[in-house]
Amino acid sequence: MIELLIATVVALFAASAAAQIINNINNSGLNRRAGAGSAIDVAVNNDLTWFQQYAQYWRQLKGPYLSLPINVTKTATYTQIQNSNESKVYVPNDPSECVGNNMAISFLQDAASSSTYIPPINNPPNPISANGSSQNISLPNVASEYTLTRQIQPGAVTGTLRITYTLRKAGGIQYIKNSSVFLPASGWCS
Repeated sequence: MIELLIATVVALFAASAAAQIINNINNSGLNRRAGAGSAIDVAVNNDLTWFQQYAQYWRQLKGPYLSLPINVTKTATYTQIQNSNESKVYVPNDPSECVGNNMAISFLQDAASSSTYIPPINNPPNPISANGSSQNISLPNVASEYTLTRQIQPGAVTGTLRITYTLRKAGGIQYIKNSSVFLPASGWCS
């Protein structure tokens, strides 16, 4: 009887230890996937935030950032149109920017230029292509099994960009995330 009791206790102890090991292995995989997901979300959010920040400064004529150098804001000379019945309207010297995708293309070319990275505009977290080609986004080691790419194209609405993030793992697409960035400078266009 004592032998049976000892064997039962040993079997219960072994089963408990095995269950704990299996649980730890399962949880470590879940934690690793959750950590990778968080790192990917942070990488996408940081990238989008930079574009939103630069869009706020780009071609800004007036505002709280008057001290920004011209090579940062890419400010053109404006013609002020005043009419006593209307509020002030500012238009770029080159009205062709208000046609089709021209404004988004100009924005992308300026954002790709390293001369724009002067405080208060930080360096972008990832390189920017002036021609809209797909580019890899840096991910931390916790997400090293994934590949994240970004493609920037003019949006369907004048003065917007469409940014597409594609996440791949072992060649298969995990998700595609689309976002739009509005260029406040497009307010010039009527």
